[in-house]
Amino acid sequence: MPAPIPDLPTRAVAAMSHRRVVLFALATGWLAAAQVGKVAPALSLLTQDFNLSMVEAGWVASMIACVAAALGIFCGLASSVLGYGRSLMLGLALIVLGSLLAMAVPIVGWLLVTRFLEALGFVTVVVAAPSLLAVVLADTPVWRQRALVVWGTYMPVGIAAMMMVAPFLMEVVGWQGLWVLNVLMCGVMMLIALRWRALLASVSPRGTLSIRVLADGFRMTGPWLMGLSFGCYTSIWFMLVTWLPSFAVSHMGYSQSAAIWLTGAAVGLNIVGNLSAQLFYRVGAPRWSVLACVQLLIGSFGWVVFSSGFTDLERSAAAILACGLGGALPATVFSAIPFHARRPEQVAVGNGIVMQLGSLGTFVGPPAIALAVAHMGGWDCGRWLIPLLAAVGFGAAIGLRDVEQRMLCRDHTPLT
Repeated sequence: MPAPIPDLPTRAVAAMSHRRVVLFALATGWLAAAQVGKVAPALSLLTQDFNLSMVEAGWVASMIACVAAALGIFCGLASSVLGYGRSLMLGLALIVLGSLLAMAVPIVGWLLVTRFLEALGFVTVVVAAPSLLAVVLADTPVWRQRALVVWGTYMPVGIAAMMMVAPFLMEVVGWQGLWVLNVLMCGVMMLIALRWRALLASVSPRGTLSIRVLADGFRMTGPWLMGLSFGCYTSIWFMLVTWLPSFAVSHMGYSQSAAIWLTGAAVGLNIVGNLSAQLFYRVGAPRWSVLACVQLLIGSFGWVVFSSGFTDLERSAAAILACGLGGALPATVFSAIPFHARRPEQVAVGNGIVMQLGSLGTFVGPPAIALAVAHMGGWDCGRWLIPLLAAVGFGAAIGLRDVEQRMLCRDHTPLT
């Protein structure tokens, strides 16, 4: 009797399943970030169709940052209870619902409601996805590190993709076509999630969150310090990305299209900066040193961008370097959360803390420098807000050094 053909080894099957989960988590993050990137190029058309005031247009653009700044930790706690896979499905559903309703509502108030739904879906996804990556790859720290470094690119990838697609698509079908595209992409991911729902549930089952676990999560010093440094970074980064197009036109003599391409180059290079975090990890650079160096770089180059004493070429190069080289910070922060979260349930709490503080910087940064410019005598005065924020972020990085050194001495474990 012939011997039966053996099945694939269990380990190989598990590896294939984990690979699918990792790709799914990364893709949902890129789609979530696209909800941030789709608004800026469409804002002028939205303003015309809905007769938006400047304040109302500002709320449409900043709704995601506002919701993330308010609910990041809550969404982290909810996703740890619901399960990270189910949370990703919920986040995608909220994005689809919000985008569909936006094309059907005739008034401003309902448009803001639809953006709130998209924002809630965004926060749910970007808190649950890195937590899912950390849990799925918990037994392979090297691959977990690599996956979380790639995860750090989610925001520039999503924004850059929308900036490239939007002009061509809106010229043919208007802003509604951009929203339909996002509905279709998120809908496809939802179908994949439904097809893999058993797999997602198995790698990330429902959890429980006790008061003790919650208290321990909030007492983690590392995520708060990393979140503070991340918040200073996002504040400066979004100052640059938000105001660079108009600043390049009004103060550097660029055409509108050239200014958009300059901003796109700065955002695109940020992806390379994110991936460079893996190089720093391989050479053994301490995390605090990466955060500190990024603050020095983005603080100095960002200051140059809005300085009248430099040439247009120098300011353009400074903008690209500030946005690009700074990408090493978010990737380093996200990959560090599993080290500080000593229990699996605390991963989502740590991600929620980092996301909430980072989003607070995103929400506050652009209007803060606008107020400084308006009330302090122009860009040459307002630019000083950038190195001030970088100094705060640098101080948080120094504090992180002490925290991780104490953890290393206590646990005798490598900083991976």
